[in-house]
Amino acid sequence: MHTRTPVPGKSLFLLALLVLAPALAGAAEAALDPARVGWSEIRMTASKFFLTAESRLALRTVTGATVTPDLLVVADQNFTPLAPGTDVLELVYDTRGVGRKSRLTLLMDPVSGAAIQRVQHDQDGKPRFRTYRFGVEGAYHRTFWPATASEKSLQPKGWTKTSEGLRAYPVPPGKQPVIEPTGLLYAIAAAALDNPGDTADMLVFRRRDTQTVRITVLPSREISVRYDEVWPTGTVQRNGKRKPLRLSLQGMPVPGSNPNDDDLELLGLRGKLELLLDPATRAPLQLSGDVKILGKVTLRLAELHPR
Repeated sequence: MHTRTPVPGKSLFLLALLVLAPALAGAAEAALDPARVGWSEIRMTASKFFLTAESRLALRTVTGATVTPDLLVVADQNFTPLAPGTDVLELVYDTRGVGRKSRLTLLMDPVSGAAIQRVQHDQDGKPRFRTYRFGVEGAYHRTFWPATASEKSLQPKGWTKTSEGLRAYPVPPGKQPVIEPTGLLYAIAAAALDNPGDTADMLVFRRRDTQTVRITVLPSREISVRYDEVWPTGTVQRNGKRKPLRLSLQGMPVPGSNPNDDDLELLGLRGKLELLLDPATRAPLQLSGDVKILGKVTLRLAELHPR
């Protein structure tokens, strides 16, 4: 869907932009270093009780001018969209398994981690096409579903059931960039998290609000790995013991949201998560969390494309 960034119609929002400009500039100086991220694509798999799931994530850097025509047009004058910078990180996340097939395309700032737009197409189960355009006040969504059984065979542009509106942040993010959950895998890899005791708090968007996610580096432990490392010249199988960078991810409510709701979700896993990164490429080796009914589930790296 092609859009052009609208000009706010009220001087109040122009003033808000001027006030927030230093904050956004400060966020852009956050300690995310793209050079830390040594992978361009990964495939992870999980299995439990004869059920299997597969997730694939791919990263690439594109220009802001390239993505601008694809940004959602929002006519609401109470919404101030975040404009892309010179460079934009595009993250594509494909998942399938347990009756689910979905593709998510995320545009984010590679230095601050701030989400610009998320487009998600759920193709199995309950078909849905949803776009979130991120702005100063919150995330504006536009969603399409098939209104009838006959519409399910059509492309999303042929679906006639729609919904849209602003999902305002419970508190202004201020200097903190708002990160889309899937973007955490990039943000954590690019952050200065190296030694036990290192911590970082990241402000993360959820469906209807935001939450703080605290990332803490824990003492490492040795694990077994088995995955394919794919190079332009061929594939190398990595098989053996590895001492990864071990991190915990804990969701915490922000002021104004439900104080008892600290549930974090990433790649379909919920609760307090454990993430193990390869120290060299900072690619995820394992991600563990809970899945409803199934209990504890671990996604394991099966394929890695180094940068």
